[in-house]
Amino acid sequence: MVATTSGVVAVGDALPDVALPLLGGGELAFRDLRGKKLLLYFWGSW
Repeated sequence: MVATTSGVVAVGDALPDVALPLLGGGELAFRDLRGKKLLLYFWGSW
């Protein structure tokens, strides 16, 4: 996973085009979810 843009994403901005690896193989790209609801949950255990 490599960042191709920099900066801050604000509420209402379009997501950067990011692709994430799936556990079963392949990838999930944000562009494939355009127009659908998406919840991102970031969790840290520190």
